[in-house]
Amino acid sequence: MISSKVIEVMNPLFEIIRKSKGKTIGQIKTELNIEKEKMKKGASGLIVENLLGIENNNIADADISEIGCEVKVLPLQKNKNGKIKVKEPTQIQMINYFEVAEETWETAKLRKKINLTFWIVYLAKENGTSLHQDDYKIVDYFLDHPDHSKMGIFKNDWEIIQDYIIKGWADKLSCSMGTFIEPKTKGKNNQDLTNAPDGKGGVLKARRRAFYYKKNYTNTQIVPHIDTSKI
Repeated sequence: MISSKVIEVMNPLFEIIRKSKGKTIGQIKTELNIEKEKMKKGASGLIVENLLGIENNNIADADISEIGCEVKVLPLQKNKNGKIKVKEPTQIQMINYFEVAEETWETAKLRKKINLTFWIVYLAKENGTSLHQDDYKIVDYFLDHPDHSKMGIFKNDWEIIQDYIIKGWADKLSCSMGTFIEPKTKGKNNQDLTNAPDGKGGVLKARRRAFYYKKNYTNTQIVPHIDTSKI
């Protein structure tokens, strides 16, 4: 259930995105008088930090902490056949192998990041060609609050990943795992390593990874709720 407090806090942000629907990143930059060299972190930073005035973070607390709501941007691609799909998986948070190994699903930090999410959707690729960032266009928004059934799928995905970590198999994690979330590698190359449990009470080195929403989740649970008629 979405509480009245959530609606009260989110309504001004909904209105900002409603007024921005159909506008390009370039138009928004002009309206906000943002010089290129002062724009924060590309399109994502422009939308979240400059347009909405929210400081994006990668910590345990939610972006809008008073209601426990995360803010995520979601780039779409419109294929040559007219189908609209998500362009890429969406990062949720970095994986701390030792923390995850000690958590239960009830105490998992990941839960705070997926319980309530304000998705802002924009078009980034059309007819097989990536658009210039200034031509990205705001499409729509969606407030996602997964129900008990969906949270059960998240829980199962998380437990599979956790089991690998506990057994000392952190470096065997794969993006093919999971239905809604995947453990995607991060870092510059396969030499970018961090500590992980070895399954025997010791420590091993493993590739850095982060929890990501799989495209399966955003394509099936977010995109169908988006008004894509204008693209």
